[in-house]
Amino acid sequence: MSQNDHLDDLAFCEEYLVKVSRTFAINIKILTDHSYRSLLLAYLLCRIADTIEDDSCFSASFKKQKLCEYSELFPPSPDYKNRIEIFLEDIAFKQGTDSSYLLMNTVRVFNEFVKLPDNMISVISAHVKEMAVGMASFQKKAPDDGIIFLEDQEELDRYCYFVAGTVGLMITSIFSENSRRITQRIKKKLRERSVAFGLGLQITNIAKDFYGDRERGWSYVPRSFFIEEGIDPIHDSFHDKQEGFVNAHKRLINLALKYLDEALLYTLDIPRTLIRFRLFCLWPLFMAVESLAKLSGEQNLFKGQVVKISRNDVKRIVRNTSLAVMSNSILKYMYYNTRRKVKGG
Repeated sequence: MSQNDHLDDLAFCEEYLVKVSRTFAINIKILTDHSYRSLLLAYLLCRIADTIEDDSCFSASFKKQKLCEYSELFPPSPDYKNRIEIFLEDIAFKQGTDSSYLLMNTVRVFNEFVKLPDNMISVISAHVKEMAVGMASFQKKAPDDGIIFLEDQEELDRYCYFVAGTVGLMITSIFSENSRRITQRIKKKLRERSVAFGLGLQITNIAKDFYGDRERGWSYVPRSFFIEEGIDPIHDSFHDKQEGFVNAHKRLINLALKYLDEALLYTLDIPRTLIRFRLFCLWPLFMAVESLAKLSGEQNLFKGQVVKISRNDVKRIVRNTSLAVMSNSILKYMYYNTRRKVKGG
């Protein structure tokens, strides 16, 4: 028996949220009631899809099959437990991780998911289903060795829409369903920037993993970004084409910034009195722009060094944004003060 088997399903979900994403665990915990449980479970359901897509030992064809099977679990049917058992029966990980353990316990997440109000089940199901199907569609680009190249910015945006833009739309729907203060007019404004919010966070992550993804044979950085700098993305090394790699990375950072600027406006459109919803958005937004400031001009990134903000940075962001949460003008000042630190941004 696993040490986690004694936990009830909600406690299991809360424990694994922290294990698979310390960053999102911070802002999800600021929420309460249905918005808390909905976003906790929505995040884990999205993470399960990510785990299938990210495992380097699975072939592209197997990933496509499993992502499509996963999408068919939504919305959950009365026999969801049997369907999940069939979905999992031929999945085997070479190495156990927190993410793989979460996936193999999908049923425990669903046990809580089906307890949500019907409107939340409907909203989350629609977006997780779209995410999984979209991820599966990109697997056809990869041979069975798992190498994926995105061709240009248009394809990057499309990929990021499925893995993160759908999450932005889902967050807006969950917020809207859980507060009457988000009127139809405000909801419309939020929806217009929902996708940009997701893309900003996702492209920041791609910029952070610029070196590591490439070393594993993955390239979410578009091929066109390299080619326009005179780089063969498969064979050329940073040592050979240093300036070109830096320029391609800088282009990625500037693209992330463009979307994060929209994310700021998204957050400021949330009514000031919805403090918890605002903080939920402010924390990852400020962590992202701070990460870009550290990444810009950091050549050790191309030598395999992990570049990320510190725990003290996180504490500072949480403290300062919490104090300024109701002031749009102060939040704008803080955001652009950090943004100016991004070299070439």
